[in-house]
Amino acid sequence: MRRTILFVLMLMGTVLLGACAERLPTAEEIVDRMERARAETDDAHATVAIDFSSPEQTGSLVVEGWMQRTDETDAAGEPISRVRAEVRESSEADMVGAIVVSDGETFWLYNPKQNTVVTGRAEEMARQGPGSAAGATAALQDFVQQGLDAVDLEVLGSERLDPLGKQTWKVKVSPKPETTAQLQLDSVINGTMWIDEELALPLRLELNASDLGSGTVAVRSIELNTGLSPDLFTFTPPPGAEVVDAAALADRMAPRAATIDEARSSVGFALREPTYLPAGLALVEVRVIGDDTVILNYGGGDQSLSLVQSTARQAGAEREPPVGSSVESVTVRGAAGTLIRGADGQGSLLRWQENGVSYVIAGTVSGEEALRTAEGLE
Repeated sequence: MRRTILFVLMLMGTVLLGACAERLPTAEEIVDRMERARAETDDAHATVAIDFSSPEQTGSLVVEGWMQRTDETDAAGEPISRVRAEVRESSEADMVGAIVVSDGETFWLYNPKQNTVVTGRAEEMARQGPGSAAGATAALQDFVQQGLDAVDLEVLGSERLDPLGKQTWKVKVSPKPETTAQLQLDSVINGTMWIDEELALPLRLELNASDLGSGTVAVRSIELNTGLSPDLFTFTPPPGAEVVDAAALADRMAPRAATIDEARSSVGFALREPTYLPAGLALVEVRVIGDDTVILNYGGGDQSLSLVQSTARQAGAEREPPVGSSVESVTVRGAAGTLIRGADGQGSLLRWQENGVSYVIAGTVSGEEALRTAEGLE
């Protein structure tokens, strides 16, 4: 959840549209003009560059997107939109060429690397996870609907934004208290947005979310109300592509409780257990994700420890450590590993790979205890 909040908050800045003014307006005037312009926007075509850095993930991507409002409304009375998003560039090569399409009723998520298409009802897009292309698009739609109701604005001044050469309003953006509570934020969020004075179009958003990370959203190009064809929001799976039902996939990938024996039979690798545990810890839960990941959770007293074993690509494996922590290269069971110690000795995270299996030991225990636990795996 935490690693996707930063991405979602940045995307929010790309969908706040409004009208122009000759003088420096108040925040209330900007809100009114942006809301009116949003109501008058029937379709949009934009290219947006996103750079982000967080304890979980660091990267960049360029997305070209299209949105078209329909005559239908959802249960809350908000307009249902058709959307299409294509990843043009990405720091993660596997994401380049990914396509998300929704006609308002059905969505398709195409992964060219795997030649798979996940499809289902449009409302199921968010279940794909905010970290995925489909989940991020669903999160963007949610914020389009919430719009300026989710944030407070403070006008800082007028400023020329290069290299676009546009005169902009510079505005401070911060989540409202209810938004902070909804997203379960425990960090201070500070954002700055530059809004085109001619169109009241946000051209840039810089976000600093403390320990959650930071990021930038920059609009490279945008067109409004050009009369997009509804055909743009349909998708036909390429020949030979595997088509997967979204609901079935979400159910299969959801963590499920299991016994040790059930976990062993669910994965295609030898599941290891610790022969040593820090004093007071005992196994309290076993979780299986898909057919490639097992999580063993241990607890006791005021300590806890999780042992993750997986043959899946580990999301955030190259993530930056939290602010104030220390990073040390270590040898674990004869393999190169990384030990991250929390600030002031608060917890640790140890990761390494062995025979094609990725291991993570994390919890409130010390780095030394994490290493000793790893060495005792059998």
